Amino acid sequence: MLKKTFLFILSLFALMFAAKAQTPLTYAPNFTVKTIKSEMIELYADLLDQDKIVVLDFFSVSCGPCQTYAHDFQLAYEAFGENSSNVFFLGVNYNGTVDEVIYFDSVYNITLPSCSGLEGGGNVAFETFQVSAYPTVVVIQPDRTITHQWIWEPSASNIIDAVIEAGGLFVGLPQNETHPAEIELFPQPAASAFHFRVPLETPQTIRYWVKDLNGRTLLSRNCEAKPVSGYFTESIDLKSVSPGTYILELNIGKKVIRKKILKINDI
Repeated sequence: MLKKTFLFILSLFALMFAAKAQTPLTYAPNFTVKTIKSEMIELYADLLDQDKIVVLDFFSVSCGPCQTYAHDFQLAYEAFGENSSNVFFLGVNYNGTVDEVIYFDSVYNITLPSCSGLEGGGNVAFETFQVSAYPTVVVIQPDRTITHQWIWEPSASNIIDAVIEAGGLFVGLPQNETHPAEIELFPQPAASAFHFRVPLETPQTIRYWVKDLNGRTLLSRNCEAKPVSGYFTESIDLKSVSPGTYILELNIGKKVIRKKILKINDI
């Protein structure tokens, strides 16, 4: 009986938190903020009117869950091309200074645009969207419709799913122009393992590397590849790799293919 009562109270608390955290709005109001790099961004003119899907992370530097999920928001930002696709990610801080947000971003390896609450207009954006708790991640379509009022939990996979549902497009690394063949990566993002599949007509040696964004090799292997129905498929174990964005580099003969891969926590 005590256990059931505890679970009921816990569920009630979760529902109350959800009601406070999400924005009650279904149509996005306009705001203007100044990022920690002194860039002025107006939601309507600079983003939505440019046909961008906008993903906002309302956060506080002192909030425990904000710290826990900060890098998840970064991973989702990287997955959609770091604001180079039809999706724009923006961190909106509450009650922090520019220096505090800069420090927060440095601790949690955040490179996406963000604004402070006190000096960058974040507090006004909080009030405009009627957000009273954090973290609150919302997704807005170009027509100003808020398609997701609150993504919980704000894990990379949940954010990515919400953005895809809203029409967001992944951005891959440019493929070597001398190699017309397409490489398939699945699943993306990946947790414990992923697979690559390449067109292959005859048996040959394929060498691959998994590298971080600084070019350091984390995994490598030579494969004696034998095609099956015109393709070769290989599985790569990612259990030893920390969550983040990496580069898969394939060497097929004298040709090189490079693709971006996204590793997330195994839930």
